[in-house]
Amino acid sequence: MSSAPPPPYPGNPEGYPPPEKYGYSAPPPSAPGYPTQAAYPPPPPGNIHPPGYGAAPPGYGPPPPGYGPPPPVGHPATTTVIVQPPVVMSFNETQLPMRCPKCNADIVTSIHYESGTLSWILCLILCFFGFFMGCCLIPFCIDSTKDVVHTCPNCHQHIGRYNRM
Repeated sequence: MSSAPPPPYPGNPEGYPPPEKYGYSAPPPSAPGYPTQAAYPPPPPGNIHPPGYGAAPPGYGPPPPGYGPPPPVGHPATTTVIVQPPVVMSFNETQLPMRCPKCNADIVTSIHYESGTLSWILCLILCFFGFFMGCCLIPFCIDSTKDVVHTCPNCHQHIGRYNRM
């Protein structure tokens, strides 16, 4: 890498762009290539467009009195609502640790058994084969043929049910 200065700019030696094209004076010799703030004339009153663009279209002047400042730049304040789908619990024959949806307590469900479809089907099958003298009621005495109901031990609300059939 050499320490030689870069080659001179091949364009306009007085500065870029040429001063006569845009109506400002040439830069002072103390700042080569860059005009100072004092070198620019103040803009003409009422004309906010650069020369060559013509007048502003009608209806786009300054806002009428009584209007506030323009809205701030950036994103407007919004509220984002996130809707989560409900958690589908698969209940089974045993007690489950979970959060109660009614009282929001961390619990282990308490269970009890109720006669369901399987109990009645087994009762009808036993009756069909001739066990109608009270033996057909055996499925109603066995917990493994009944449905399991899960409740909250805190608020005693029904949480879920496990149907055997």
